[in-house]
Amino acid sequence: MREIDRRRMGKELGRPVLKDRPSVRIALAYPNRYEVGMASLGFQTVYRLLNEHPKVRCERVFLREKTASEPLRTFESGESLNRFDLIGFSVSYELDIPNVVRMLMQAGIPPLSHDRNQAHPLVFLGGAIGGLNPSPLLPFIDGLLAGEGEGIFDRLADALHGQRGGHAREQRLDALAELDGMFIPGHHASVVRRIVDCLKPPPAYTPIVTPHSHFANMFVIETARGCPRGCLFCAACKISHPFRLYPVDSILDAVRRFNPGAEKIGLEGAGLSDYPQLIPLCRSILDMNRTVSFSSIRADRVTREFIPILEASRIRSFTVAPEAGNEAMRRRIGKDIPDTVLMETVDLISESRIDVLKLYYLIGLPEETDDDLNALILSVRDVCRRFLGKSRTRRVRLSVNAFVPKPFTEFQWAPMLPEQELNRKRKRIAEAFKKEPRVVQVPKSGREEILQGILSLGDERIGMGFLRSIREGMGFQQAIAGSGVDLNQLLFKEKNIEDSMPWDFIHGGVSKDRLWNRYRKGKA
Repeated sequence: MREIDRRRMGKELGRPVLKDRPSVRIALAYPNRYEVGMASLGFQTVYRLLNEHPKVRCERVFLREKTASEPLRTFESGESLNRFDLIGFSVSYELDIPNVVRMLMQAGIPPLSHDRNQAHPLVFLGGAIGGLNPSPLLPFIDGLLAGEGEGIFDRLADALHGQRGGHAREQRLDALAELDGMFIPGHHASVVRRIVDCLKPPPAYTPIVTPHSHFANMFVIETARGCPRGCLFCAACKISHPFRLYPVDSILDAVRRFNPGAEKIGLEGAGLSDYPQLIPLCRSILDMNRTVSFSSIRADRVTREFIPILEASRIRSFTVAPEAGNEAMRRRIGKDIPDTVLMETVDLISESRIDVLKLYYLIGLPEETDDDLNALILSVRDVCRRFLGKSRTRRVRLSVNAFVPKPFTEFQWAPMLPEQELNRKRKRIAEAFKKEPRVVQVPKSGREEILQGILSLGDERIGMGFLRSIREGMGFQQAIAGSGVDLNQLLFKEKNIEDSMPWDFIHGGVSKDRLWNRYRKGKA
C-alpha cells in the first residue's frame, strides 16, 4: 500500500471491515481522484452494498496521480486489478470518460474488451453515464448497468459467485445479461431498459466520512431522487423519473444509525428544493446537535424561516442558480423564476451572515441573443448591489458555464456554440465586472466545454479516438480526424427527431416524442 493511501485510510471514519476469504472479488473504480470519488454518494453506496453481501469483498480504486509511475492498484490492499473477478467503473461526468481508458492501461489490462481473455476480470460500467450516453465506452467494457442498481447488486454478486471454472467469463456474462438494466454488448439484447428503484429504506448515504473528500467531514444522505421540475437542459429529472421522496423519519433514523461521527449532515437530491418537509427535517437535524448543508436551493424556495437554519448551521456561502438573466429565457428553458422572486431571495440572504453568494448562469442556450447576454449582466449587477451593499468582506462568485446538450433532455437536439463564440460572450461578461474586486469570476475553459459536448453526444468512434490519443501522445481532435466523425455536425448543427442518437438503445424515463414536442414548443 502506498504511504499516501495509508494516511488517507487512517483518517476515514465508518470504513467497513472487509472479508478475508471472499468467493467474489470486485474492484470498484472511480475515474477521478480520491477526493472527488469519496464525495460521490452513488460510489459510496455501491461500495457499501457490495460489501454487505456475504460472499463479496469490494475494494476501491481511484485515478492515479500523473506523477505516479507504479501500476494502478486497489486502495485498501494495494492489490493488482488483474486479481479481481470484476472491475466496476462508476462514472458520473463526461470528462471522466477518458480516465476509464487511462486506468485500464495503468492497471496493465488490455483496454479493448475484445483483446481480453479468461485471465482478465470483467469490466463493467455504471453511474450516471451508464444511463445517459455510454457509447464512447462501449469498445472498452464487457457490460453496463443502466439506471439505479440498488435492487440488483445481490443478484449480481450471486451470478458472479455461481459461475466458476474454465469458461467462467462467458458464463458470467450470460448470467449477468439476464439481470434487469444490464446491457452486454454482442449478446442477444439490442436494447436495455433503464432501472428505476422503489427507494426502500434506508436512504442512500455515505458510510465513510473523511476530511480528504470534497465534502470534508460530512455525512451525506439522499432525501429524494429525480426532480419534479421540467428544465429542458437538465438530465436529472429525466434519467431518474419519476420524482420520489424518502420520509423524514427514515432519513433521521439513518442519520442516527449510520453516521460514523460527522457533525455536518449534507442533504442530497436534485429536487431537494421541492422536498415538502425540508424545514422540519433541517430543524430535527439541528435538534440532534448536528448542522445541515445543501448544494443549492431554488431561489423561489428560500423563505424567511429558512434563514435561521443557515445561521444555526454556520453556513457562510450560499448558491443560487438563476441560469439565465431574464424571465423570458428562464421560461423558455423551463426554469420559471420571476426576477422579483430572485431579487427577494437575494434580499433575504443579505440579511444573514452569508459571506459568499455563488451565482450560476448558462450561456449559449438555444435561441439566445446578445440582448439575453446583456440581461444576464444586468441581473448580476442587481444581485451584487443587493447582496454586497457597502460590505468589504462579502464576495460574489460568478460561474458562467456553457450550455452542453445532454442525452434524454429536450435540448438534446439543440446545437452548442463554437468555442470562439463562447469565449466572446464570456469575455463580454468579464469586462463588465473587471473593476469590481468583490465579484470573483470562476475560470472556465471553452475548449474543455467543447470536449464535454463531444463526450456527451459522441459514439464509439469518440472512445477509439481517445485510445489513439493516449497511445500515440497526440491531440484528441487530431486522433479522430480520420475516424469519420464530423464535429461540426455533431456539436454545432441542430438535429431532428429522425436522427439516430448513440443512446437510442437505452429505453425508459420520458418518451422521445414527448421530449421533441416540448423542444419545439420551447423554440416557438
